[in-house]
Amino acid sequence: MLLLCACAALEARGDLHRLDLAIREALDGGVSVNQMKDAFAGLYAYTGFPRSLNALNTLEHVLSERKAKGLADPEGTPFHRPATWDNADLALQRGTEMQTRDEGGIPWDYTFCPQADYYMKAHLFGDIFSSDQLTPAERELVTVSALSAMEGVTPQFEGHKECAVFMGNTKEQVDYLCHWLRETLPS
Repeated sequence: MLLLCACAALEARGDLHRLDLAIREALDGGVSVNQMKDAFAGLYAYTGFPRSLNALNTLEHVLSERKAKGLADPEGTPFHRPATWDNADLALQRGTEMQTRDEGGIPWDYTFCPQADYYMKAHLFGDIFSSDQLTPAERELVTVSALSAMEGVTPQFEGHKECAVFMGNTKEQVDYLCHWLRETLPS
């Protein structure tokens, strides 16, 4: 998981050279292609489409290069289209449940901006979190990793560290990850 988290942090920084190297290391270390695709695609909600697409393009380039050299990288669990993608009501229901779980059982309502409330519940937690490539605990570690590499997102970073614990990681695991990322990927 640490290797995937390093990729997430480099995706957030937009450091494509180091991301290329980290992707190779992650593939060699057993991270599946589909886990990386899911992590990079889902991170767009935190880092924006440009960085997400740049990471996916870097992954695609690395995979093409490795295939040309005769390397066969494990695809991992086959991707299945989540049912929430075809049912907005289901996406909102599951997203509300997932977000409540992610917040430690406290329902979250952003009445100040109903659009953002809906997008977070239905799309982020309903659609993105419905993918089966990463567990909710793994997805939170990926999110924490990306946020740790960004400037000006301290409230979200601190909040997602707590959410990572609510989703099944220990506080010690989250703290270790953050320390490891600071030591391994200095700016």
